[in-house]
Amino acid sequence: MKIKRDFIGYGDNPPEFLWPGENHLALSLVFNYEEGSEHSFARDKMIENIGEFAPVDMNVRDMGMESVYEYGQRVGIWRILNFLRENKIKATFYATALALEVNKKAAQRIALDGHEICDHGYSWNELFRMNISSEREEIRKSIESIEKITGRKPVGFYAREPSENTVNILKTFPNFIYDSDSYADDLPYFNNEAKMLIIPYTPDANDFHFLYPMNRFSTSNEFYSYLKDTFDTLYAESINRPKMMSAAFHVRVTGRPGRFPSLVKFINYVKEKEGVWITTREEIARFWLKKFGTP
Repeated sequence: MKIKRDFIGYGDNPPEFLWPGENHLALSLVFNYEEGSEHSFARDKMIENIGEFAPVDMNVRDMGMESVYEYGQRVGIWRILNFLRENKIKATFYATALALEVNKKAAQRIALDGHEICDHGYSWNELFRMNISSEREEIRKSIESIEKITGRKPVGFYAREPSENTVNILKTFPNFIYDSDSYADDLPYFNNEAKMLIIPYTPDANDFHFLYPMNRFSTSNEFYSYLKDTFDTLYAESINRPKMMSAAFHVRVTGRPGRFPSLVKFINYVKEKEGVWITTREEIARFWLKKFGTP
């Protein structure tokens, strides 16, 4: 069966523009807020296998893993929110509805501080395992929950594990203006089939790699160095051709004291540079749609 994939993209002819404020690099800080929606044998008969250490090898609750995720809600989210407030930074939170439901005070603080809540699904139910009607209901349920808690429907979506139907399903919900289930570019682009705006994400400039079984980063300096290298490359290129950078964090990961300095050092470094727009993915999407329209 022939499947449609786009290997060409912008190629050597990216669009000519500048970001708002005559900036040439847009920086999207994304904080994944998922704690409480991870897999658990008690909740969905699955053992969560991504964390600070290997999972249990029996079909039982993994109490150690659960407490690791609880740290994100109890401590990590507040450390990060306070830092963002002190630095007057607006970020995007990839939030599962369940994570918001179990800590409504934190959810309301995210909204109160002006951060964007991007729909990260209702829980960690992989959409690729669902039929179209079940997937649509899962997305509808997450929209309803987020709106109930924050007073606003999300405009962006990131599934974590999308299906080939996800983007087309999103188009049936009028609140969504972008999807981020792609790692294919350094600039926003439109999905050729659904004509949905895609704000690409990052699989590498991501603190996810501190965790088992990846274990690629060991110290905050290693992660900071990778973030800085990513930024420096895109910043240099953006002088002539504007770029976008995503930097990905998880409240249970970077929220830990030994990893938190990577975020602090990165933001301090970025603040020394001119021509950088630190903003939310919603603002990037709205700018792009206003500038280039919809195909």
